[in-house]
This record gives sequence, C-alpha cells and structure tokens, in this order.
Amino acid sequence: MAKSVIIIGGGIIGLCTAYYLQKEGHKVTVIDKSDYSSGASYVNAGFITPSHIISLAAPGMINKGIKWMLNSESPFYVKPRLDLDFLKWAWYFKKASTQKK
Repeated sequence: MAKSVIIIGGGIIGLCTAYYLQKEGHKVTVIDKSDYSSGASYVNAGFITPSHIISLAAPGMINKGIKWMLNSESPFYVKPRLDLDFLKWAWYFKKASTQKK
C-alpha cells in the first residue's frame, strides 16, 4: 500500500531515502531549508564516511580500520594498491591516533 511520506532534509541520506521510497511506489516530498548549495552533503560531495559513526582516529580503531579496508563487504573497503602517498598518509594518521590527540 503506497503511503505519502515527507523527508526533512535534502542531503545525501534524505535524497537516498526519498529515492528508494519512491522506487517502492510511495509518494515522497523532500523539504529542506536550503537551496542545496551548502551544508554537509555539499561540502563532502555526497560522500558518506564511517568516521561519522565511529571515529577512525580513536585508539584501537586503526587495527579495525585495516581489517575493514581489506574486506570488500565492509563500510571502509579500499581496493589494495601500492600507493606511496596513501601509505605515507596512513602512517602519519596512525601516529596521530592517540588518546592525547
């Protein structure tokens, strides 16, 4: 049975939700306070990062993050490749991931 649904917020999550609800046959209205030229989805170009759920800079998360990076079904999968810039960034990130920082 189709329902009328109002989505508040036209960011990536709101629009994805609206898309899939409409695809299922529901009547969807999206309401947002902006003209979509600002806000989180504009700044991050629609990219959803697991760090918004679990801080990847938290102590102990580096090891979990490495496991996730190697698992193609994880929320943080990165296709393995030999990239010196990435390895350098990862090393500095690990060094900065301390309780103090």
